[in-house]
Amino acid sequence: MMTETKNHPPNSSSPFLQVLVVDDSAAMRMAIREELEPGGYEIIEAANGLDALVSACTDRPPDLITLDVEMPGLNGWETCKKLRSPHYADRISRHRNSRIPVIFVTGQNTMSERKKGFSAGAADFITKPFAEGELLETVDRILKPVALSQGMTALVVEDNVVARQIVADILIQEGLQVIEAKDGQEGYALFSSHADDINVVITDLFMPNMNGDALSKKIRKELNRSDLPIICLTATPDQSELLNVFNAGVSDYLVKPFAKEELLARITVHLERYRLSRQLKEKINDLKISNEKIRKLSITDPLTGCYNRNYLSRQLAKEITRTQRYQTPISLVLTDIDFFKKVNDTFGHSAGDTVLVEFVNTIHRVIRKDLDWVTRYGGEEFVIVLPETAYDQACQCTERLRKKIADTPVTHDEVPISITASFGVTCLDPAQITDDFSTDRLIDTADHFLYQAKENGRNRVEGSPFKPA
Repeated sequence: MMTETKNHPPNSSSPFLQVLVVDDSAAMRMAIREELEPGGYEIIEAANGLDALVSACTDRPPDLITLDVEMPGLNGWETCKKLRSPHYADRISRHRNSRIPVIFVTGQNTMSERKKGFSAGAADFITKPFAEGELLETVDRILKPVALSQGMTALVVEDNVVARQIVADILIQEGLQVIEAKDGQEGYALFSSHADDINVVITDLFMPNMNGDALSKKIRKELNRSDLPIICLTATPDQSELLNVFNAGVSDYLVKPFAKEELLARITVHLERYRLSRQLKEKINDLKISNEKIRKLSITDPLTGCYNRNYLSRQLAKEITRTQRYQTPISLVLTDIDFFKKVNDTFGHSAGDTVLVEFVNTIHRVIRKDLDWVTRYGGEEFVIVLPETAYDQACQCTERLRKKIADTPVTHDEVPISITASFGVTCLDPAQITDDFSTDRLIDTADHFLYQAKENGRNRVEGSPFKPA
């Protein structure tokens, strides 16, 4: 016997979505009621299939039906088929396409039972006993769908005009944009030109010019869209054929004829997976960008933007290893701005910062962009590393840099500040590198010549090739 909820009797003005719960077990009907009522659903109960048909044909049909399979009299399969028959569909005029979503709540959740249910017109299956929240989540997904389709575009590839239009109409009603193609060849061309816009492909299997499995394979391999949902429609549920379809990269399949709810359920699942996959990729990409920023901060001097001493200690050892491997010399220059304290005392520390920044900018303009690099060694001291550079070449480069600095005043608050710098140069030959070679020895050598440059009057270059102790 059918029982209506006491809290919210069904009527056309009720703001609640109605769920018709059909099960011959009063305990199960109560369990479903307790699951769905907190979600804001109005519950109507029916103990058998005949009562369910009566409830579905009232002035206000339910918005969704949960249906047991094994019931006396009219079982769940037959009840669902009758609901989908023209006789009852004509009387359920309130629903678009006259189809009330049906969820089978059953202990018989095998693959064969699912096929039978989807053939009868089921939207989904829930296995008894269901976990807390499981049924409510499924009902919410159907009756209160998250706008997954918002901004989504589907490519529908089908050679049968009527079938293509039916699928397109279903998707358009759900808010998707639809692009249509009459065969796989046209579908591939359209996908190639709209690849960034298309979020799901629904394709027939057998078509002229190019089949659906061939289309899937080309999209996966040639356009590198491994994450794209591709759903194949086929009238042939042959297992060997379906194996070929999945091997071609198809995500899922539907056997014709299929229920609208089944198509939408499959698309919803795959679009959600696609959306989550995209979100995950974006988060991973954001994480990579954040990690790269952190890495750069850890090796970069915050004032001048050049590398810091932490980078020097690691990278110079790698450069020397590379020097030994490729048997090319490496030169190192240690430079210091002359009388930098006087700049700070005369013009202020802000001007001193400007001088340091412009000093590094000048170095970068003189050295090779993709090979040489500069590190702030401390205060106004900087190390310039010149890979694959012999001593004479290093001296020429350093002299150009010295002259450029001396000839180019730094402007701070429209005040020109003239500076000079002293330089110590050394060059390491790969033959001099031993297993226990320390980078400090190379830096100490350059530092020795920098001190010599200062002792000899500053604004000059001093140096010599590296000589082992």
